[in-house]
This record gives sequence, C-alpha cells and structure tokens, in this order.
Amino acid sequence: MTFRHPGSASGEVALVLHPHLPYLRRHGAWPVGEEWLFQAWGSSWLPVTRLLERLADEGHREVLTLGVTPMVAHQVADERLARDLGTWLAGQMWRSEEQRWHRYLGEQVTALGPFYWRRFADLLAYHEDVQARGGLLAVWADLASHGVVELLGGPATHPYLPLQRDPALIDAQLACGLEHHAAWTGSRPTGLWPPELGYRPRSRVADATATPTAVDRHGTPTLPRIAPERPGLEEHYAAHGVDHVLVDAPTLIRAAGGRERDWTVRPRTPDPTAGSPDEVVHDGVLIGDSDVVAYARDLAVAYHVWSPTAGYPGNAWYRDSYAVGSFGVHPSWRVTDHGLDPMSKAPYEPAAAAAQVTCDAEHLHGVLREVLDPRPGGVVVAAYDTELFGHWWFEGVDWLETLLRHVAADQRLTTTTLAGRRERHPPTRRLALPESSWGYAKGHASWVDEATRPLWQTVVDAQERARRALTGGRGSPRTRAQVAREVALLSASDWPFMVIRGKSSGYAQQRVAHHAAALHRLCDAIETGSGEPQDLDALEARDDAPADPSALVAGLDPAGEPPLTRPASEAATPPPPPRRPRTR
Repeated sequence: MTFRHPGSASGEVALVLHPHLPYLRRHGAWPVGEEWLFQAWGSSWLPVTRLLERLADEGHREVLTLGVTPMVAHQVADERLARDLGTWLAGQMWRSEEQRWHRYLGEQVTALGPFYWRRFADLLAYHEDVQARGGLLAVWADLASHGVVELLGGPATHPYLPLQRDPALIDAQLACGLEHHAAWTGSRPTGLWPPELGYRPRSRVADATATPTAVDRHGTPTLPRIAPERPGLEEHYAAHGVDHVLVDAPTLIRAAGGRERDWTVRPRTPDPTAGSPDEVVHDGVLIGDSDVVAYARDLAVAYHVWSPTAGYPGNAWYRDSYAVGSFGVHPSWRVTDHGLDPMSKAPYEPAAAAAQVTCDAEHLHGVLREVLDPRPGGVVVAAYDTELFGHWWFEGVDWLETLLRHVAADQRLTTTTLAGRRERHPPTRRLALPESSWGYAKGHASWVDEATRPLWQTVVDAQERARRALTGGRGSPRTRAQVAREVALLSASDWPFMVIRGKSSGYAQQRVAHHAAALHRLCDAIETGSGEPQDLDALEARDDAPADPSALVAGLDPAGEPPLTRPASEAATPPPPPRRPRTR
C-alpha cells in the first residue's frame, strides 16, 4: 500500500515540514544555544525521521516535502554535536529516573518517570542507529532518493530576502545554500523554502533601517524605498535552477484580488462554485513572467493545527510544554485550562492524550475531504515548522502518523510532494505577487519595528564594511572567507524575529553584537595590512558555517573572485540502491 492512488481523481495533500534553527554550535548552552538545538533534534527531527522511515519500509512514497535549511544540515553533520545529542538524550533518561523518586510531586507525576525513560531510551537507540548509518543527512538523502520525500533547499543562513538590498548577496546566499544541499544529497534542489516564506516582486527595496512613514494597527510598517529597482525574487530563483517555492496563502489571495482580513483567524473554506479569490490556493501559480511556481499553504486547513490564536496543541488533554513544575522534572502537566498558572494544572495523562490525537487526526481528515471532494484534482498545502511536531506539541508526531494513515486508507485522497504536484499538474495561471511573508499580518511586522532598526543598521554597515575591506582581492583567503561567514551569520532572519516575537531577545542581540564585532576585527586586519588576526583560529572554530563560503566571498567582492555560474547540466543521477534496513 502506498499513499498514491494512480488514476483516481484524488485530491492531493501536500504536507511541507521545515526543519530550521539558526546556527547555535558553540554559541551558548542553555536555555538557548545548543540546548535549543538538542531539543529540536532529539524531540522533533529524530521522531519525524523515524516515522518517515517506518512509512518508507511499508512502501509508502511521496509522503511529504521536507525543507532542510543549510544551517540545520551543517549542524546535524557535526560529529561532536551528534555525540553530545546522545549525551543529552541519556541525560533525559536520568532526569526521568529522578522524577520517578520525587516525594512532593504526587503519584500521577512520579508515575510518568518510566514513561519518559522508555521514550528517551528508544530515541537514544534510534539516534545511535542513525549515526551508524551516516547520520540524519544520509537518512534524509536516502528517503529522497527513494521518492519518500522531496527535499527543499534554502539560502545559506536563512536571511529575510524581501529586505535584502544587494542582489549579488541574494545570489550568493542562494548559490552557497544550494551547493551545500547538493553536496549532501547528490543533486541540486529544484524546490526552495524561502526564509519566512518571504517574497518581494521587482521593485525598490524597503529600508528596514528607516523610520516608517506609517504603521498599521497590526504593527506592519510602511517603509521608505531604496533606489534603484531590484529584480524580483523569482528572477533570482530561476537563475539558480529553482522552479517551485512556497508562499503563504495571503500572498496568492491578495494577488488574485482577495479582500484584506484578520489573517490571525482561520478563514472559512469558500463555496467552490462562488468564484472566490481564495480558490487560488488550491493549485500553484506561475510568478509573473517566470517559470517559477508558487504554492501557498491553505490557512483554512493549516490553522486547524496551528495558528496565532488556536490549534489542536492547545487542547486541554495535551501536554503543556511550559508546565515544568519546580523540581526540574519533565513537563508533566496537561494544558487543562489556558487561564490557569502552570502549578495549578492537572497532571498529564498519556492515554487520554492519545485518544485526543485520534480525534484530532480524524477531524483534519474530515476537513481535507470537505475541502478536496468538491475540487477534484485540487491540492491542499499545509506547511509547518518541523519543531511543532514532538517539541512544542508533544503528541504531534503521533498525530502526524495517524493523519497520514487515514489519508493512505482513503481512495479519495493522496499525498504529494510539491515537485510531484508540479510535474503532474503544471500550472498555467500567472499572477503578479505582492510583497509578503508568513509573519504576523503577513508583512514585515515580525522583523521590523523600532527595536530592530539598530539591528538592521548593523547588518547594512557590516555588509558595506566587508565590501570595502575585500575589494580587489585584499586579505588572505582564510580572512576573506571568515569575513563572508560573519556577514552571512549576521544576516539570519532569526535575530530580528527573536527580538520582536521571540522570548530570547537578549540572546539575539548578543549574537548580532558578536558577529558584527568579529567582522570589524577581521576588516581592521585586512585594511591595516597587519596579516591574519590573532583570533582567526578561534573565529573559524566557532563560526565555521557555511563550510564553503566562496560564493559569499564572490558576492562581496565580485572583482576578486572568479565568476560563479550554475552548471549548464547536471550529471545523470544513478538509480538509488535498495534502502538499507534499520537495526531497530
């Protein structure tokens, strides 16, 4: 049995998951830093991968699309981090045993100790098995080579592309990220998860360092624009061989003439006979005059799972990730009531949560049928950060498996990857898309406000300083490469988001200050001719991503580097070998 139902008029379900975190290696331990990485890796990426392998072993294909960012790929390939993840998982087992013997937590909470011990022991065994088979990248590449998933690429360090001023640096980010993807998968991706699902058409770029001329009630700024006009992002994508990308629903709905609304609230699925502009989300569209296809997540479906205001994880029976008690134990209380403080919540009950998983998976299965039955051949795109499943929503991986099995058993539905959808149903409709993102109110409000203007100015100043310092090939190859790395790491979209929407603004500000200071020290050494700075070894050891920054160096100093061109043709990909069996 597979998820594909050839020859049927099935509605297609395109689940898209996005494993992403900023570069955290050697940048702090707890509560952000490497602890954050291990939480996502151990609680989300491993269990989701284990689910995909289980489905692959059963013969399922085209299960979902996985948008692995270069920063995630770089970090999970690090042998020291992989060893430390094993230590972290073992530490969670030790924590479980401690919980079992606490005297003051009540029997229901202490009884969860063995439950957590078994869970983390199983994850540790799976992690060791994955590492024995080459690590997560090898497993993900294997799943892709056998058609179980499609792997999307991304820019090197996840910059927020709509506000990037320099087309050369956009191209450099794409070239660096896509080449890194090809290095671990064996082929360049044709699909891309744009950071924050950001899009900008051909236009002048909004100036994130300037005082807005207006700010609407959602916090979305109207920013002055910088001349001259820059290419639309689809032009950059096409130049790098990318032919399909993801955007958020309002991007296509606005382009189709849809009305503005409160995008934090789940919209209703329109009557399919009413000719609503919202129908545009049920297929891809060609962006402008390009051959790049945009697919939009359907908020009417996706928001059942997770939205700014609601979603399944908020159900009273699910585990509350923030309710950790006062003894350092695992989160062991359920949501109960959103009005209660964490210490007043009821103990977690795994069996009741499992029953709720079944209900919620059946509910979304019903929603998919309601949307797709009247739209034969249509598609629903539901996209999420992978970290939602298992980390933020403890039961999320079980829910995902239950949903996928419901779809597999339903002759009216089938799963698809974005590439598979494009191949079977090449879009013909063209739309000029507006500037947008998947952030709050679907504009720049999650990255630009008064608190982040100095951060954006730091990024602009650093890029300009790097260009001046590197001009004409100045500096040793090592120093030039490290300048490019610091510029790229400084440009991550995560830092302004964490300042505005996150809970770790101080960490984000520290990271910006660190990368900016390192860059200026490197540029000082180049400009004074004093040779390589004394701390270059330390910077290379700490800020070692991207591993090959040559495209970024060329973007900062085009005259000092050979031109970068994408190969005119790719070598034929050999047929994949049989899937290697897992030991567990």
